[in-house]
Amino acid sequence: MQGPESNTPAGVTLAHISDPHLPLPVTVPLREVLNKRLLGLLSWRTKRHRRHRPEILARLIADMQEHAPDLVMVSGDLTNLGLDSEYRAARHWLDALGDPARVMTIPGNHEALVTGSWDKGAAQWQPYWQGDAAPESADVTCAFPVLRRRGALALIGISSAVVSPPGFAVGEVGVAQRDRLAALLRQTREEGLFRLMMIHHPPLLGTVSPRKHLRDHVEFCALLEREGVEMVLHGHSHRSHHQSLPTRDGPAPVIGVPSASSMHHEPAAYNLYRITQSADGWEVELSARHVGADQRMETGRCATMAIARGHAG
Repeated sequence: MQGPESNTPAGVTLAHISDPHLPLPVTVPLREVLNKRLLGLLSWRTKRHRRHRPEILARLIADMQEHAPDLVMVSGDLTNLGLDSEYRAARHWLDALGDPARVMTIPGNHEALVTGSWDKGAAQWQPYWQGDAAPESADVTCAFPVLRRRGALALIGISSAVVSPPGFAVGEVGVAQRDRLAALLRQTREEGLFRLMMIHHPPLLGTVSPRKHLRDHVEFCALLEREGVEMVLHGHSHRSHHQSLPTRDGPAPVIGVPSASSMHHEPAAYNLYRITQSADGWEVELSARHVGADQRMETGRCATMAIARGHAG
């Protein structure tokens, strides 16, 4: 897949949203929920349908589109139960969001709620998660990490979607994916690119509870520290996070956003990033946009981060 070339020296604008949890179909066949999905269905019917509101999501997306970002990153949990009907509805939503060349998504834990749900559903979203070197099929066994080059940016998508026991929402990158990621990080570093990584689960310990964490966070963070990365974006917690990870090349911001459709925990929000090259690396301007009173959009946290890197350019 070849996407638009982003002129990074002049600046590229990127939007990050996560966890939209699109509405469930009105009717869910009983045969499809005689497993872990039953707990998810009960949770949706009793409370989550009141938290994840389509009108909130629509207002947020309208505001994001008014800002006309060059690229859009969606870090998972578009579905609730990982049903075929949800995958189809989410594909329509992604199509409305933008062209696959400028919109990139990855799976969250809800996409892999039961065995085989992500493996089967991935085909419907393939243009939105695949890298520039598109696979011949939608087989996701060895598809991740994926890489998209956009000007001086290397957009790297990680899958942390694994099936977990009832009551848990853990993730895992896995040994094979980590090995492929190490080679990819080295390659894009040698090319002088800004390596922007997206993963659903927060990589840093303590960001979420143990029943929701990344099981191999120690190994994953050690890999990032060893090979380097410029920025990591994540979702999953439905809260905003601004953390940092030390790497061989310097500290890397690790930033999470709240759910794009919920006012629970924190107001629905997305982040806008303006990335430009500087004399010794890159400069990243962050502007958080959230839904306020009467569904009016407001600007929250703003920050400018200097990402000093010897390999830049």
